Amino acid sequence: MNDILMIGIGAMLICFTVATFFLSRLQTDVFPEEYEFALDPFWYIAGIMFVGGLGAYFLCPPFSDMVKTYSWADFTLPFVFAFIIYGAYLLDVEWVTSLVTFAAALAISFMQPDDFSLFAPHLTPLQDKLAVAVIIFIISKGLGLLNGLGGIASMQFLTVMAVVIALVYFNALPNLLGVIAAAYFGTMLAFIFFSRPPEKIVMSNGGFSSLGFVMGCFMLNGANEYAESSMFIAVAFLVVETVRAAYERFILRQNIDMAFMNTAYYKISDNGLYEQGVVRGVFKILFINAVLATMQIAASERYAVPVFAAALDVWLLSILSGDTKPQEFLSLTKTVTKLLFKKKNKTDKK
Repeated sequence: MNDILMIGIGAMLICFTVATFFLSRLQTDVFPEEYEFALDPFWYIAGIMFVGGLGAYFLCPPFSDMVKTYSWADFTLPFVFAFIIYGAYLLDVEWVTSLVTFAAALAISFMQPDDFSLFAPHLTPLQDKLAVAVIIFIISKGLGLLNGLGGIASMQFLTVMAVVIALVYFNALPNLLGVIAAAYFGTMLAFIFFSRPPEKIVMSNGGFSSLGFVMGCFMLNGANEYAESSMFIAVAFLVVETVRAAYERFILRQNIDMAFMNTAYYKISDNGLYEQGVVRGVFKILFINAVLATMQIAASERYAVPVFAAALDVWLLSILSGDTKPQEFLSLTKTVTKLLFKKKNKTDKK
């Protein structure tokens, strides 16, 4: 473990240093809509992650603690698809970007091992593949939605990688995933120093959505190692905000030019809370999610803690927005958790 820890720290520091070097040379006085193709930091971030992850795969000693047999394609194809998705965003046609993203998610889903099933025995193999594709699609779109205020999307990405590293430390995930997560973490950590308020560099929504696709695919590796519940908890905030934005747009028919304006964190900022306060509030929520995701490895129930984490995020967002009566969310959480445990107890008795 000590050797793996040193390798992971080394990968993190190398990627952090390289990313800082390149990002510090970008033009920092432009808005996203004025960005030229070569100035979007997505290319630097994705490129360094790609090289860092691939280098970790080939340079790390062979590990024997994996359920799934990994190949270099597991850590390169997501980036290939991410570059294609980014190209689709340049067309600025929403249905095209959605179609390309879902097609890429579907391809990744069908590339998983035949014995992998995320929702067995509740879904058939084909339904399970479609469900996995939908989840990757939501994560990809969701990370783009979190790009409304500086640093929030980056913090969500860092949360997922931090959870993976923590699970590796507690021997719940393979060492290889921990080293690669450390490389990704170091790269995004460099970017967040430039993107936190007041922002010096801003990545396009298409860039973050493309990185969200990479993040979703990387989380799928964790699900292959039976850590799917922890992976969901790590993105509970993203899921809550994505569901809220979809509800605002498709149910309430609030058509806004920028989709992230339908999210809770943006509306809290728009209602008067200063940007740094919103970012700090979201950081606390993500930190709680990371702790719960790590604690999940000791839980026997797959669904109770993830449901609790999602409801807790809704409750905390309501407090952040100044709502003085968020008790209904706690009541919902208690009811769902009791039902899940009751169902599990009945299954154990049978």
